[in-house]
Order: sequence, then structure tokens, then C-alpha cells
Amino acid sequence: MNPIETQAKAFETFLAAKGRARSTIAEVLRKLKRFLDYLAARDIVHIDGITREMVRAYQVTVYQTINAKGRLNGMPYQNSLMAAVKQFTAFLRETELIIADPAGNIPYAKEPQQLPRSILTPSEARRILAAPDVKSVIGYRDRTMLEILYVTGIRKAELENLTLGDVDYHDGFLRINNAKGGKDRVVPLGRIACRYLENYIKSVRPELVRDPLNQHVFLSDRGRRLNPSLLWIIIKRYARKAGIKKNIHCHTFRHSCATSMLKNKANIRAIQELLGHKTLHSTQVYTHVSINDLKEVHRQCHPREKDKE
Repeated sequence: MNPIETQAKAFETFLAAKGRARSTIAEVLRKLKRFLDYLAARDIVHIDGITREMVRAYQVTVYQTINAKGRLNGMPYQNSLMAAVKQFTAFLRETELIIADPAGNIPYAKEPQQLPRSILTPSEARRILAAPDVKSVIGYRDRTMLEILYVTGIRKAELENLTLGDVDYHDGFLRINNAKGGKDRVVPLGRIACRYLENYIKSVRPELVRDPLNQHVFLSDRGRRLNPSLLWIIIKRYARKAGIKKNIHCHTFRHSCATSMLKNKANIRAIQELLGHKTLHSTQVYTHVSINDLKEVHRQCHPREKDKE
């Protein structure tokens, strides 16, 4: 193991000590490996070989790389690769293995602002929510998960990681622990979702339990923690059953929750807290998605729309 690889292992331990989720650490290391492979291909094995010029050259290479689909990678993905490098070099500086951070002042690529796609209308959301057969154990579980995703706007991983100790259906809230960015937050459940969750935990979940020590709220039909791909499959299935033609995925419910609340005059800072966004900038994208509302205001208020031609 060369010196850079040795420090990469120390970096992994460093991230774990900071309380980063295992999945987050694995993702950072997977992306960092691209950089380490880039260095190894150029026979750079010592820390002092990681210069600002080398990091900039890597950033250019990342930009120019053609992916498996025959296209350039999107800016968000390119920046995520650079973020792994920046975290690693910041760690080297923090541990005083280098004097100056070679990646610290290298800017990220400017990302085009992209609006959330495939927002569900309230009627479409109701159709998907009504798709599971709640007379079956699996159907009731699925309905409960869909209700929570739509009502709370939590992320897919946050739903999968929920434990019984995170649920308070008496006061109607969920505690989201160690979410993206290492933040904890509390989100309201809402009346209907709370009722489904209480019924699920009391009457349905016991039918799925195989291991009494497993505290995850939502279990597979084999009593295990949900497979990371299962929720995506479930949502696609019910979208088809509901006759929804849009490209629906797990994050669609998060976008739809935020958009619907904003249209109903929710304060944008309240939405920021609900979604667990670190900055208001991430939340403000939802102020741009209600084009139909803007068209209606334009139709009612612009004088040219009142002319008869």
C-alpha cells in the first residue's frame, strides 16, 4: 500500500469518527478512488504529488470523460467527484500532512439550475396512494410508506432508516436521525399518515417481523430491512397501476410535497426545515415550478388578455 492509499484508509476512519453514515462514507470513497486511480496511473504515490495543478488537471479529465451511455457526465456528478477530492485534501491539511490544501480554492463547475421534473398533482398523488390493496399486509405497508413519503417529503434513505424509536404517532411526528449532512430533524406526520402508521405498527408490522431485534419500521416480506431498490420498484408498480404516465421515482414525492405546500402559501423557510435543506438556496427552486399558477395570473391580469381578437 503506497502512502496515498494509506492516508485514504485513515480518511475513511476519520469520516467514521465524525459520525458519517456508512452509506455516505462508501459513496465518498468510491468517488475518491477515481482520483486515486488517476494519480496511480501517473505514478504519483506520495502526498506531495497532489498539487493544485494535478487536481485541476483531474477536474478537466472528469469534464472530458465519456460515460457508459456515450455522453459527458452531468455537472452535478462531476462536482460530486470533485467534492470527494476536496474532502480528502482538506483532511490531509487538517491532519497537517500538507501545508496548504491544493484543492481548497478550486471552484466547482457551475451547474445549470434544473427544475424538479414529474411533479404530481394532488389528484395524481391520491390515485397512487389509493393503488395498494390495503386489505393485504404488503399492500397496507406500501400504502403507509407512500403516505409518509408524500406527506412528510422525507428522502428515500430516511424512510428506509426509520426505526420504531423514531416514531411518535401520539403527537404525530417522525425524528429523522443523521440525515444528509449529518443533521437531525423532526417532521410532522399529518393526520392521515399518522393513522396509517399507527395501524401499521400495531397490527400489520407484527405479521412481517422475523427478528424481534430488528427495529426498522418498514420490513420486507421476509422480515428484513428494505432492500435499497425495493422502494423504487414499489413506486413504479403503483404509478403504472394508477395510470400515471409521468416518470415517477422516490424523489417525486418529495418534490410534490414541497410544491403543493408552496402553492398553498406555506412559508418557504418552513419548507426548508421540513425537507432538511442546509440552505434556503436548495429550497428556492420550488418557487419556480408553479408555471401554471403564473399563467393563470397572467391570463387574469394582463390587459392584452382582455382584448377581443
